[in-house]
Amino acid sequence: MRPSPLSQDDLELAKLREEERRLLQQQKEITELPKKLERERNERDRTMPPLESLKERERARKHEQALATRGGLRNLQKAQNRSILLLIMLVLATCSLVAWGIKLMNG
Repeated sequence: MRPSPLSQDDLELAKLREEERRLLQQQKEITELPKKLERERNERDRTMPPLESLKERERARKHEQALATRGGLRNLQKAQNRSILLLIMLVLATCSLVAWGIKLMNG
C-alpha cells in the first residue's frame, strides 16, 4: 500500500516548517549575540577584582603616600645613587678579574 500524495506533501511541509523554525531560532540567537557579549563585558567590568590585585593596589597606594614627602624622595634618590654606584663597582671588578685572568693565561 502506497502512502497518499497528500500525506507525503504534509510530511514535506512539516519538515520545511521545522527547518524554517530552526533557521529563525538561529537568526534570533545571532542577532542577540552582540547584546549578550556587551552584557558579559559590562558584568566583567562591574565585578570586583581578585583580592591579590586589591592587596597590590593598597600596597602601591601606601608606598606612594610614603614617598609624598620631600624627605622620602631624597631618601629614594640616595638609595638609587648607592645602587648605581654599587653596580658600577661590580662591573669594574668583573672587568678587572677578566683582564687578570686573560693576563695569567697569556703567561
